[in-house]
Amino acid sequence: MLLTDRYAELHETTRVRERALLPPHRIPSELELQARWFAGDFGKQFVTTTGDKVDIVQFGTWNREAGPDFSDAVIRVNGREPVRGCIEIDLIDRNWETHGHATNPAFEEAVLHVFVEKSDREFFTRTKSNRNVPQVRLNPAVLPEAFSANIPLA
Repeated sequence: MLLTDRYAELHETTRVRERALLPPHRIPSELELQARWFAGDFGKQFVTTTGDKVDIVQFGTWNREAGPDFSDAVIRVNGREPVRGCIEIDLIDRNWETHGHATNPAFEEAVLHVFVEKSDREFFTRTKSNRNVPQVRLNPAVLPEAFSANIPLA
């Protein structure tokens, strides 16, 4: 038996496995994301997926019912006049479409779509009236110790 064959046989039958050098980042739940967003843990200044600068003037009111996650939020895009509206937070960018936000009148006043994971396809994040909604991608890795079972919830 060749050594490579023996190694392959041992590799398949053994219970000993190598651990990853760097543990994978845990993707927080949507509720955790909302809590950390509301607490300002991600900061107040962001860059959209298209390169625009977004400043959060007011995070808004946390909505625990159906509809956008935050209402009465205020953002400023590229230093222009502040805009008031809703903010939606999703785990994956494509959830805007798969959750039906694009056709739901409750999301017509959305001013920002926040997400963690980017899908492999590009799409136009729009409201029912085909108005573009800027997107911001969050990186949970910037909060190495922040995510835990003891989340401060509003």
